[in-house]
Amino acid sequence: MNKRRIDKFSIVDIPTQSEIEKQQLNRTLVMIMLGTLLAVAFLISMTFTFKTIQLASELPDADMLKAHKPDQATLIYDINNKLIANIHGDEDRVLVSLDKISPYLQRAVIAVEDNRFYSHKGIDLIGTIRAGFNNFSGDGSIQGGSTLTQQLVKNSFLSPERSFKRKLIEAILAIRVEKNFTKDKILEMYLNQIYWGNLSYGAEKAARRYFKKSASKLDLAESALLAGLIKAPEGYSPYRNFEGAKFRQKLVLERMEHYGYITHKQRIQAEEQSLKLASPKQSYSKFPYFVDYVSYLLRQTYGEDVVRRGGLRVYTTLDPKVQEIAEKTIKEGVKSIPKGSGVTQGALVSIDVDNGYIQALVGGMDYQKSNFNRAVFAKRAAGSSFKPVVYLTGLRLGKITPESPIVDSPISFNTGWNVWSPHNWDGKYMGRMTVRKALTLSRNTPTVRVALKVGVDSIIETARLLGIKSPINRNFSIALGSTGISPLEMTTVYSTLAREGVYMEPTAIIRVEDSDNNILDQHDRYPIRVVSPNFVAQLCSILVDVVEKGTGKQAKLKNRVVAGKTGTTDDVRDIWFSGFTPDTATVIWMGNDQNTPLNGVFSSNCAQLWGIFSTEYYKIKDISPRYFRKPVKTNVLKQDKKDKNDKKISIEKVSRNKSKKNKDAKKEDKKVKSEIEDTFEQDYDIKPENKPAKTKDTTPRSIETKPQYKYPQKYPPKHGYDSDNVKPKTQNPEQNFAPVPKSETRQEMPLNSKNSSGPQLRPKQVNNESDIEQRVQRYLRGSQ
Repeated sequence: MNKRRIDKFSIVDIPTQSEIEKQQLNRTLVMIMLGTLLAVAFLISMTFTFKTIQLASELPDADMLKAHKPDQATLIYDINNKLIANIHGDEDRVLVSLDKISPYLQRAVIAVEDNRFYSHKGIDLIGTIRAGFNNFSGDGSIQGGSTLTQQLVKNSFLSPERSFKRKLIEAILAIRVEKNFTKDKILEMYLNQIYWGNLSYGAEKAARRYFKKSASKLDLAESALLAGLIKAPEGYSPYRNFEGAKFRQKLVLERMEHYGYITHKQRIQAEEQSLKLASPKQSYSKFPYFVDYVSYLLRQTYGEDVVRRGGLRVYTTLDPKVQEIAEKTIKEGVKSIPKGSGVTQGALVSIDVDNGYIQALVGGMDYQKSNFNRAVFAKRAAGSSFKPVVYLTGLRLGKITPESPIVDSPISFNTGWNVWSPHNWDGKYMGRMTVRKALTLSRNTPTVRVALKVGVDSIIETARLLGIKSPINRNFSIALGSTGISPLEMTTVYSTLAREGVYMEPTAIIRVEDSDNNILDQHDRYPIRVVSPNFVAQLCSILVDVVEKGTGKQAKLKNRVVAGKTGTTDDVRDIWFSGFTPDTATVIWMGNDQNTPLNGVFSSNCAQLWGIFSTEYYKIKDISPRYFRKPVKTNVLKQDKKDKNDKKISIEKVSRNKSKKNKDAKKEDKKVKSEIEDTFEQDYDIKPENKPAKTKDTTPRSIETKPQYKYPQKYPPKHGYDSDNVKPKTQNPEQNFAPVPKSETRQEMPLNSKNSSGPQLRPKQVNNESDIEQRVQRYLRGSQ
């Protein structure tokens, strides 16, 4: 470097040639480096942009975002539209609109999680920087870095992993959500999506879980507590860490005051307010066995995933008052029986005769100890409760009438692999009697004789017509109830008898809707005439005798006509009572899960419980007494008298000597015949005490029809029908019983109609019983 004087005051350095060249080289290198850096930055930015665009194209678009729905629990309602249970998967959630969520909770969540929610576009850089500074400084700030929109996206679409890619996706989706939804809609989705702890998803479920109230009724103190849980739902759970939950509540209230959502006075009052938390225990639904059956039906139709996550709305036939009576009857009834008896379980099913609605269903003593639903899935030997099916077969085929004589005496026959010798429960035989008396006293050998008359196939056919779908053994032991039948099936049989031979499939579900209130399925079943009403009336007149003077006396009701049948198996492993009135059919079973013999108990125990249940039932139901159809006398078919199989068992062909014994027998025959005539002509209808005595007027007597049940507005109106014409019942109190027509002409009845909300007639004539049976067999064929 050379030095040169410019003037007497200044001296400058003059670079040499080599120094000049070196400086030029340095500048060139700097320019190259800057160019390289710019090129690399450009390539990186282009690559990032390309990857971002590519990634964005793979993410949910606007339509997918709008179509997204979080998992929802299936809600089950009773007949009064009251929620009784929900079925959920991993996420127990109920969606509600923003106007159904307390404004206090909305403001509390915004204050604590994203106070700039209404000003940013999905990403809040200022809030993120401030949150990072606060977290670094450790000043106790309660704000996080993500906006509500980002949290919504993270909880709805993304995995919990932490990576730059996931954060980028979160930002892209947050911006996309902001472009497609209003702020209020985003807030609504967030409050319905977020986890609040204690297995609660969404504000509605959290409010019900912690405070037993809907989200719309939360006050300021409760809202602040819930908002404080979002950061760490389990860590700040008021059940595990109440002090921590209160600390968070206080911070939320301070934040709300700071942003002007509440006044200082409101804050102090909320901090000092005592909180009433609900029990943390996760209880079963109120009526678990009925809900279990409804859940089973839903899974059969919609599948497990839809039931647990699809948010179905299920409106059922359950009457909560009747169900409570049923559960109390079974629990107290089983407990009242001595422990040494072996009775440890019971089941009850009650069906409304008018419409086939299952009003109550109890499947056991304690669902928490055993969730096996005996009312639906237990196939227990029906015992004598099956005998009416045998006798109805004989009546239907013209083989017997109620006044037909029959023998109660020892009988044996070869089944093909052994000799079967059925006997009576008391080991005694009563000789000649009427069919009426044989069934009234539940004698076994006369029942077997009727079975031999009609044949096994005819008995099975009748059972199918009445609604039994379980497999039935094809042998004569079914006459004494050897086949396994569930209490629900047994109730179906007796409800068909109560309808005078009209079958209606029992239903537990009236309507199923999706989460948007679209109807997916609605109760739409048809009453079908399966047996002539006169044959059923003849059988019912005998079953009334069972209760009035037979084995079911304990089931009597004051001022109500009751028909029914006791049921006990030969080895007394199961005891039943199946009974009905014109209004309702109810079956009670008792036994044990080990299927061991019972000691010191009889079907009369079930009859007594049936009477207790039905007495309480009519206390809560405003139903005037109704009566069964009076049967018309019929004769045994002529060809039956020539039946070759009758040689061994028919009274008409028993050879008699002129001995004194046979003379006495003839006198007894006359006496029996006289009793038959007197009995058959008597009126089996029990009348109220203040009702005038019956006169000899031959005109049909009037009845009071069952009053119309007032359903909630959403439900289709409950309907009745005239058994002769299978049509809706009128409310005319002067309505009379129609005479039994000479030829059976029936019509099916659809529930849907353009002209009326109630059931209307659909012209479809069925002119003889064989056509009816063929149609019903096709209807029930899948079950045999």
